[in-house]
Amino acid sequence: MQANSQQDESRSPRYYRIYQALLTDIQHGSLKPGDVLPSEMNIAQSHGVAPGTARKAVDMLVDRGWVERQHGKGTFVRRADFSHSLARFFRLTDREGVQLHPKSELLGVREVPGSAKICRHLEVAENSELIEIERVRRVDEMPLLHEVIYLSRARFHPLLDLPPEEWGDLLYPLYEQVCGEVVFRATDTLSAGPAPEGPARHLGLGAGELVIEITRLARGYDERPLEWRLSRGRLDWFHYSFDIR
Repeated sequence: MQANSQQDESRSPRYYRIYQALLTDIQHGSLKPGDVLPSEMNIAQSHGVAPGTARKAVDMLVDRGWVERQHGKGTFVRRADFSHSLARFFRLTDREGVQLHPKSELLGVREVPGSAKICRHLEVAENSELIEIERVRRVDEMPLLHEVIYLSRARFHPLLDLPPEEWGDLLYPLYEQVCGEVVFRATDTLSAGPAPEGPARHLGLGAGELVIEITRLARGYDERPLEWRLSRGRLDWFHYSFDIR
């Protein structure tokens, strides 16, 4: 089987093999978010190919969202921007159109055994030790979202020693700074359902009132799941915005 795999790889176009080599460097952390790629001329020289072949490999990385070209500067490993992800689902401007920025209230950080469902999403063994983060997102003191977030304890255990005042409003920069884990992409799924008593209380609602539910599965550059979260939001803040071109 290994011989067949090597034969198949040797038959692949040279640009594709270079693409795979660069992608491996990104996924294994040799090239980190924000790092500049070698120039296409250097890539061509190191792989013994024509510059056009190297450019085709880099084009594949650009087309698939791994890197981005910055005119006059070079080609950089792309860092995903999640800073405005809530704006797709919730009205985050005041009556004058000024952008509002949600603040986070950390309710708790706990070690828990993972349920079958959550462990399946995180691709870890059932009953694996997980970290559960509970928080409320507020806008002008009004509760907007209640969130429960699950992480593998094996990968994120340094968070357990982090004082509450050091958490801040955004989690993904914290994951990178404290645990060395970088979120590359996330899939959000939207639905509606009745709010359980606990989340309802934090949102200023009655148990069973209808809320928007957003589940998110976030992955790293190596495509392994990093985070699963369930966010419940107030309907009176909800709107959906999507730009179609």
